[in-house]
Parts: sequence; C-alpha cells; structure tokens
Amino acid sequence: MAFAHEPLHLLLLLSLSRCCFSSTNTISSGKPQRLVSKLIHPGSVHHPHYKPNETAKDRMELDIQHSAARLANIQARIEGSLVSNNDYKARVSPSLTGRTIMANISIGQPPIPQLVVMDTGSDILWVMCTPCTNCDNDLGLLFDPSKSSTFSPLCKTPCDFEGCRCDPIPFTVTYADNSTASGTFGRDTVVFETTDEGTSRISDVLFGCGHNIGHDTDPGHNGILGLNNGPDSLVTKLGQKFSYCIGNLADPYYNYHQLILGEGADLEGYSTPFEVYNGFYYVTMEGISVGEKRLDIAPETFEMKENRAGGVIIDTGSTITFLVDSVHKLLSKEVRNLLGWSFRQATIEKSPWMQCFYGSISRDLVGFPVVTFHFSDGADLALDSGSFFNQLNDNVFCMTVGPVSSLNIKSKPSLIGLLAQQSYNVGYDLVNQFVYFQRIDCELLTG
Repeated sequence: MAFAHEPLHLLLLLSLSRCCFSSTNTISSGKPQRLVSKLIHPGSVHHPHYKPNETAKDRMELDIQHSAARLANIQARIEGSLVSNNDYKARVSPSLTGRTIMANISIGQPPIPQLVVMDTGSDILWVMCTPCTNCDNDLGLLFDPSKSSTFSPLCKTPCDFEGCRCDPIPFTVTYADNSTASGTFGRDTVVFETTDEGTSRISDVLFGCGHNIGHDTDPGHNGILGLNNGPDSLVTKLGQKFSYCIGNLADPYYNYHQLILGEGADLEGYSTPFEVYNGFYYVTMEGISVGEKRLDIAPETFEMKENRAGGVIIDTGSTITFLVDSVHKLLSKEVRNLLGWSFRQATIEKSPWMQCFYGSISRDLVGFPVVTFHFSDGADLALDSGSFFNQLNDNVFCMTVGPVSSLNIKSKPSLIGLLAQQSYNVGYDLVNQFVYFQRIDCELLTG
C-alpha cells in the first residue's frame, strides 16, 4: 500500500582544582575561523571499524540499546545533581562502541589524528594516550605526550623552574559496566581543518590523557569531544558557537556530515531558545504535527517541572528519540491510523516497545506525511519518512521514536536524538542561548 502524497555510557568523575586552569586558548589567525571537522558515523565506510557484514537490524538494535543506556544515564545524572557536592561533578559520555557520531581532530606537534565522539552532554576533551594499557590501536596512532613539543602536564602545584617535578592532576572515567579509563590532565595544541582546505591551530587546550583502559573491548573511538557550555569545554574557549550538520545516517557512503566550531559556525534558519541544566541543552517543545494535523497535546506536557523532572533535551549522544508516554501513545495511534490495518505490526525481541511494521519505507511509505516537532519562537524539526522510520530489514521498518516509560525513567525527560536531526544544520549560540535549525543538504555547506 502506497500513500497518495545514531554506548554502555560513561560517567565522568573529575576532581579538579579550578585555580590550576588557564583560559588562554588562542587561534593562530587574528580573523574568525571556520574550524571544521568531518563527522563519521559508525555505520559509515569511512569509519576504521566499519563492518560490511553488519546488517541494518544489527545496527538498529545497537542504536536502540545505547540510546536507552544514554537516557538512563541522563536520568542518573539528573537525580545525582540533587545530592552532589562541590568536590565531584558527574558527566555522561557516549557509548563504548561509539554508536553516535565522531569528529576528526588532531592533537600535538607533530599533530596526531584522533577520532573522538561528539557529545553535547559533556564538557571535556579526552583522548587515549601512550603509554596505555588496553588501548585500542586499530584507529591509528595514539597520542604520545612525550613526543609532542607543545604538550605540558597540568600540575597540582606550580612547576615553573628547572628540575621541578610535576605532580599531575589525575582524571578517571568510569563506565556503567565497570570499565574504566584513567590518566592525567594536560594542555596541548589542537588542530582543525578550515573551509579553505588549510588548518588552524588552537594552543594550550585542556584535555584528559587516558593511559589505562579497563575492560574496554571495541570502543570505535579515541575519546570524547565535549560540546556543552562548561567552563572547560573547547567550544567555550572558541567564542561559544558551534554547529553540526547531519545528513543521511543510513547511507554508508555519505561523506558530508560536519562540525564547525568558533565564529564561523553556521547559525542560520529558525531559532529557539535553550537553557542548560546538568550540562544538557533543554529546548521548549510546544507540539507535534503529522502532516497538517496538530496532535492534541496539552501545553504543559513537555514542560520541566519544579523538581527538574521532564523537559526536552536535544542531544547528540542518542540516535533514537524518546518522548513522554502520553505523546508517544498519541503519535503511535496516528501512525497506526495512517498506515491502516493492512500493515501488520512486527516486534523486535530485544526492544518490544518499538513500533515496527511489515513493509518497506521506499515502497510503501511514498507520500507519508512529514512529522514535525514544534518549538517555541516558531522553530521546527521536520522528520520525513527517512528520519521518522528506519528500515530494520527488507521486510520490517520501525518508528525511530520510543516511549520514556519503557526505560523506567523517573524524571521522564524527552530526548531528541540524531535521527530526528537528519537533513539539518543545527547551530548553537551559547552567548545568547539560541539553537538554530536549518534544513539543508550538508554537501552545500562544505564548499
């Protein structure tokens, strides 16, 4: 019947003395730069761990698993913030297998390429460093701080005289499955590409150097690039602006996903304000339409409550989108009505809460109406059938939206994942606190 018309997750524990941090990050050129990093999805042929025999079902099941773990850890972080103290701060990072999306950067002099997970829910940059126990060497060269002429350790006390022995500040990452990464903090130069095919060096960047990885099997990345508004975030040091463009995640050959940091970030399209809580970007969602039909959703449904429960987070650490139960039920009912009873429902054994149907997106959903997420100030995210559905195999497709209740989440935040952000350039202005949605082919931004 055809119609007529992106890891068990990390919990980052840092115990740092703020007095030791420098804020003198500089860009080599005096003019604003478009600091560019090509983004790579784990299902891409451009990823060094690309698995040609991995099926769409394999990928989707992993995406669901790690998206669910992401949301569960966000919940833990929200609850933990109510009882946290000043000595520690919790940070959620992406999955061990890098199921979201990764950025290419280089560190040091000479510059060593690194594949790091782009995470809007973290505020620190860290990479695996030599010497290293259990580090993954399949992604290329690990960073060796002893061979970088621009590296300097971050010491607990000043060490500015000859013969001084630095007592480095440690960092520890603890994974939900008790896997760990530990090492020390330092500073070095980070190198980005620019849109004129040159490079730009950012000196004196704070980052964590991981020397010991425990129980790590197949990370698929060298570390984490945090993009929230924390004082130690790289984006905070670079003018507090960034943008990323996400194209077709289902196409393994698509090569135009990109991240831009600094004043050259693309802040175009309609904007909506955001607020930051616990290091996450919260937006005000006002409703959902399926085609021309606006679903009957109470205005307060997406609001954050006084106890910080609820709200809507826009996130790069989850592939799947999760909505509060009442909204998911309404949306699923509308989809069911549109599909008609000629589409039999299918079930994913590991995720029975996913709404799946027998059929083909390309064959059976021609003309399926666009599903639109509406935000305050008139900004929209329009999900066509390739973003709202995912082909599980030749005969089954599934909605890419799940209910929060399936994860037993108490605070029930909704989460807008990467699949919902496909075909958009998403820009963040951290100074004025606006996020921009521009529907565009990412290839048009690479010139």
